[in-house]
Amino acid sequence: MLNNLSLISTLFILCLFSCDNSRTYTLEELEKNHYNDLGLQVDPALDAEAYKALFEAFQELNKDQILERLTEKDLELHQVSFAFYYLANAYAAERDKENCLKYHELAAENYLNPQSLLKLAEFNFHMNKDYPKAYQYLHRSLEITIEITENNRSHPVAKNGKDKAQFLLQELERMGERKIFDKVALRAQLKIELTPLVDKYREIYGLGPREHS
Repeated sequence: MLNNLSLISTLFILCLFSCDNSRTYTLEELEKNHYNDLGLQVDPALDAEAYKALFEAFQELNKDQILERLTEKDLELHQVSFAFYYLANAYAAERDKENCLKYHELAAENYLNPQSLLKLAEFNFHMNKDYPKAYQYLHRSLEITIEITENNRSHPVAKNGKDKAQFLLQELERMGERKIFDKVALRAQLKIELTPLVDKYREIYGLGPREHS
């Protein structure tokens, strides 16, 4: 009887270990996670309150704490996306321009983070004076923000950087009207690019195809 109990106990423990599919990822793996190639879990039902809680949690962390958070098991895709966004901001606070840009670019290009897209629009407008690129980044940010918030201006994603986005939009539209850059050509290009971009966002964040498609 004791032998049977011991065997059952051993099998139970083995099952616990074998059934535990949780894992951690290296920072390098998460940095290279283009459009969620790693297959991180995704919460497609993340609502405004959940975004607010996510932002508040990361705002309380310093650079090292954010890096530590990225070593946790069972990371969710939104968590990693905004971890990189806030990590970039932490580097900016240290005046580390190289790492600030690195992590905003990672969040924007690999995770389609609307806040990092906005930061890159600001950088190209104010620092690089690359107005076409600023215009492209801004409109990518706006499209994804609308998709997340369903045009709800009180949503945390909409409120976070709203004034900066409004300023950039007004200034870039004025510059386009004054022919400082070819706004007409850019708008034609964006008209082709933005729908697939939003569709990709919906795909990787588990939202499914848009109703009209």
